[in-house]
Amino acid sequence: MQAIHQLRDVSNENLTRFVGWWNNPSYYWITRPLVAFIITRLIVFIAAYLAEIAIPGLSGAGLYHVNPNNVFLDVWARWDSAFYLSIVERGYFFQIGTQSSVAFFPLYPLLISLLAPLVGSLAAGVIVSHTCLFGALIFLYRLTEFEFHDSRTAARTVFYIASFPTAFFFSAVYTESTFLLFSIATFYFARRHLWAWAMLFGIFCSAARIIGFTMVGVVGLEWLAAHGWTLGTFLKMDAWRNLIRGLRTDWLNLLLILMIPLGLISYMVFLYTTYGDPVAFNTTQAAWGRETLGFWTVIPRDLFRFLGGNFLTGDIWYHVALDIGAFFLVVAVALVLWRRLGASYALYCLISILIPASSGSGSLSRYALVAFPVFMMLGWWGRSSTLDRTITIGFSMFLGVLTTVFVNWIFVA
Repeated sequence: MQAIHQLRDVSNENLTRFVGWWNNPSYYWITRPLVAFIITRLIVFIAAYLAEIAIPGLSGAGLYHVNPNNVFLDVWARWDSAFYLSIVERGYFFQIGTQSSVAFFPLYPLLISLLAPLVGSLAAGVIVSHTCLFGALIFLYRLTEFEFHDSRTAARTVFYIASFPTAFFFSAVYTESTFLLFSIATFYFARRHLWAWAMLFGIFCSAARIIGFTMVGVVGLEWLAAHGWTLGTFLKMDAWRNLIRGLRTDWLNLLLILMIPLGLISYMVFLYTTYGDPVAFNTTQAAWGRETLGFWTVIPRDLFRFLGGNFLTGDIWYHVALDIGAFFLVVAVALVLWRRLGASYALYCLISILIPASSGSGSLSRYALVAFPVFMMLGWWGRSSTLDRTITIGFSMFLGVLTTVFVNWIFVA
């Protein structure tokens, strides 16, 4: 009997310690992202599982199942996942006129390959995606708290981005989680003027996606601002004097920043030595029907095509509404970000959405996922309880719906 009482006392003591740790503001940087991670991943896993077992999915040529004996894993390999897995298992492939795997940058497949010998390629991809997502939420919480000096804004921000309607891609064998982690980390260290760390994560960004190389400009703007030169003061002589002083005293850190495109450059060297085409990742885009027309042409064109559909019969490109809606959301919030958080945040968001929009509106609702400053701004506006509830419920509901659609081989983004 005494042993039972001792066991109960120990359990109560441990529970008290856990509750104290959980409610300690000093640990919010990990507990709040953990809450967002757990809740949103439960939504997507439950929706994906039910969709796979309860709703007859599409079948036919190209609609593969990597692991039909494990529903929990198989649902996260759809569409472009096959390219990442093939890179891990068979290496890159390039043939002009075909959808070749060289379109997909090497960092994510490389991370998968480190785990694949232990658990298999698919499980490794799911593990890498979720690990990077959790890391990204932690960095985003810390960065948001740094910018807004408010833990509640930071908590809302990480939940909003993790529950965005297309945030199921963070769980899939896609590169979204990986790029999100390294892009936020680059900003995090740049904002703290830790240039060597910003350079390192910036290199990872440029090895993960084509837009990653633009991090050199983003971090460069932060370096300039740290030395008293901004886009808003470039006409003032004092700003130029400060810049010249910075070039004399801090040129080494600037040199480090200029190394950020090394991730892209190394991939281009590989493509040149292997296939004789250093920009094969761009050459193969034509096989996907993409051509650079400019977002000012693409967005109106696809918007009018959507509006020209038959809404009564449902003969419409529903995903175009998602993509164009995401486009205008990012652009509109970016204009506010310029004044609230500075040029680097705004330009990063604009680059993230305008570059892909210049060749097609498809998948813009997925590309918007990595425009994390947008969610920082939404987190700040979420101080309004009405807006907070609207975003939380709306995002979570559509996240479950679109996860169901994605799992059943219906194109989302």
